[in-house]
Amino acid sequence: MTKRKILGIFRGFPGLGRVVAGVSLLETLSNKYDIETLPISYLQGNEYLYSKGYIDLKEATCRDYCAIGILPTGAFGYNIHKTIQSFSPDMVLLDGEPLMVQSIRLSYPNIKIVVLLNPADVDNPNNDKEAMDYFNFLYSLSDVAIVHGLKRVHTNYQYKELISIGTILREEIFQIRNTPANDIYCILGGGTINVDNKFTQSTIRIAELCIHVANQLKGRTMHIACSSKNIYDILAKKVLPTNVVLYDQVLNAVEYYSKASLIITRSGRNTLSELAYLGIPAITFVVGDRYRSEEQKQNLACLYGTNISSASPEISDEEFAQLCKKTLETSPLKSNFIPGNNEAINKILSMLVLQ
Repeated sequence: MTKRKILGIFRGFPGLGRVVAGVSLLETLSNKYDIETLPISYLQGNEYLYSKGYIDLKEATCRDYCAIGILPTGAFGYNIHKTIQSFSPDMVLLDGEPLMVQSIRLSYPNIKIVVLLNPADVDNPNNDKEAMDYFNFLYSLSDVAIVHGLKRVHTNYQYKELISIGTILREEIFQIRNTPANDIYCILGGGTINVDNKFTQSTIRIAELCIHVANQLKGRTMHIACSSKNIYDILAKKVLPTNVVLYDQVLNAVEYYSKASLIITRSGRNTLSELAYLGIPAITFVVGDRYRSEEQKQNLACLYGTNISSASPEISDEEFAQLCKKTLETSPLKSNFIPGNNEAINKILSMLVLQ
């Protein structure tokens, strides 16, 4: 029997929220089901792919993408079409690329298309209705929409098929056993590319708060994983306590989740889901524009029975230090979070069998 093939296309900015779940699915399908897979991303997404061992990746230029992803008619979009023609996939898995969904549907009507969606992609009253109509129209050109996150959604838009499941987690998360050490990890996210200045400044502010805490907790090491090199360069110029370690690359999740006594991060769907599953004490910041901040608030509202606290970048240095000390006194909790990995894999496999 001819080996099945799946091509993944994942938006690589502003963070890694559109990359990690899709790559996890491809890895599972390749390792456990002998399906040939190939991922495509760009910008910060390529940094993540490099960290997973992928090589010889093509990069997009600023003329190849817009705020909602790859432009199908640009050079990078052209390369994607050439890859489809040479790789000849049975299925294309996309996340965060509505324009490419439409382009692939037009050019390759017989290829199965699956889109991975954030609940806010489908249902977000805080976004403009016209924008939601447009996104849902493009995503509904897929054969199946897999909506994964902390919130379950229903929609009146006419999708061929839509399933709403728990967040798809990275495969390595399931192998982690947290043994708290004297280490605090501040994970600033996947990147500060294509974001406004307020988002960048709030990212720096979170790091500054963590530096202040490190000054008060000399017996602990504060690890700060910068979201991108521009953030690293700014922080590296500061006078840092000896117990602060900066990183300018994507860290291995197994490393920091295994020994963290506290995680400090932003309130993205993927990170919050990982923390809810692992039960590690955490402080999470709501930051971003109206669209992203409201989405993050919805994520937090879905959390219950966890030891995850929330904070604003406007919190004072001393208030944040007290919150860290209080959170450090809590213990990891047994998880009641159910990931959506198995449901997503089963749906994809059923589509390939039916071809």
